[in-house]
Amino acid sequence: MVRSQKMPPFIKLTCVVLCAYVLWTINHPEISDSLGARRVRGFNPNMQRIRAPMGQIRQQPVKQMAAPVAAAPAPSTFTFPTCENGPSKHVAFLKTHKTGSSTMSNIMLRFADTHNLTVGLPLEGKWELGGYPAYIDQHLIDPQLTSYDVLGHHFRYNKQKLDQFMPADTKYVTIIRSPVDNVESVFGFFQDQMPFEEWLGDVTTTERLKTFYADPSKYFKRDTDWYFRSKNHMFFDIGYDVMRADDAAYVNQAISEMDENFTLILLTDFFDESLILMKHLLCWDWDDIVYIKFKMRTEEAKAEMNPELAKKILDWNQADHKLYDYFNTTFWRRVEAFGVDKMNSELEAFRAEQKAAETECIASYEPFKKKPWILGAKLRPKPTDKCKHLAWSETVYGEFLRDKMYKSIPNLVAQTEEQKAASLTYFEQIAGGALRSS
Repeated sequence: MVRSQKMPPFIKLTCVVLCAYVLWTINHPEISDSLGARRVRGFNPNMQRIRAPMGQIRQQPVKQMAAPVAAAPAPSTFTFPTCENGPSKHVAFLKTHKTGSSTMSNIMLRFADTHNLTVGLPLEGKWELGGYPAYIDQHLIDPQLTSYDVLGHHFRYNKQKLDQFMPADTKYVTIIRSPVDNVESVFGFFQDQMPFEEWLGDVTTTERLKTFYADPSKYFKRDTDWYFRSKNHMFFDIGYDVMRADDAAYVNQAISEMDENFTLILLTDFFDESLILMKHLLCWDWDDIVYIKFKMRTEEAKAEMNPELAKKILDWNQADHKLYDYFNTTFWRRVEAFGVDKMNSELEAFRAEQKAAETECIASYEPFKKKPWILGAKLRPKPTDKCKHLAWSETVYGEFLRDKMYKSIPNLVAQTEEQKAASLTYFEQIAGGALRSS
């Protein structure tokens, strides 16, 4: 008689742990996707690592929230213009933080340059447009015009204020990112700035993300400058109150308003696919959306992510979580309406063009002097105008366009030094007042 052998205890324990993990990831797909992003390397603006394999466009799984937003529209409700009237030349891009938006700014400003359009720019010496983090203020836009064709910098969205100086047919676009990756990137970029420097000054910068999310409420203080960088940052940029993230009705209303007011919400996680949709929705050309990788963090600067930390990030950033869930679903419904086979075909051609542009223009990626953990593109010797324009930051391109507009628009006179000083004083009053009370 053969006696059955007992399974060793450590093997039993291993099996139990593996089964538990599999069940956990099935019930938390958005977190496993975020972790998968750490393993898959793709060609995109900010080294974002989530990418559908070529020829296998797929929708990211969406976690059902306890208080779900309204169902995303069916694919049949999405249509694309015939483009018989030419390209859309009135476009406002809302530049959100740490979402690959610097690359998008270059695309917008390059389009404006190519078509000789007017652009609303930040005041000289400022990165942000219109008094950010306050809602956009027309008095803090340069040059002072009654209306603008294109916006492409950081500003805080407010439709009523924008309607005062943007044409009625303006197409609004913005970009969002998986909240886990967005938070990790925000901490990575602003690790030595407010509010993290004040809250976590005695913690090594590389440990600040993990330390903060061990107990966010312990560190978070609403009266600290730039507090909103630490909670629902994308929701804030789009114009909403991060302190009302637990108000399901408020968040759902915000998402409904975005759905109505924006032509397209791009996804950093599927940047190339987003650009292809935008090209067709705005009736632009392929040359208008070509880009080169803009800014990348070194591998050493990226925080290690695990399921527990990812869940804490999603729990603390509920508004951004719901925002991404909804527009991730909507995005793939639009891809379905566009045609999956068509998308795959255009992706292959577009990425070949991307690679050609990078090969033609980029010699290497080197650290920024002030932020050595950030890598920037270094052009090849004697670059063409095309390559220079592809590599210009929004600051450099903004100064080029400022000079171009003042030289080409009749009767447009630059501000005097006294007027510039007064504008900067007003900017500081508006922006400073919003740092702790927005």
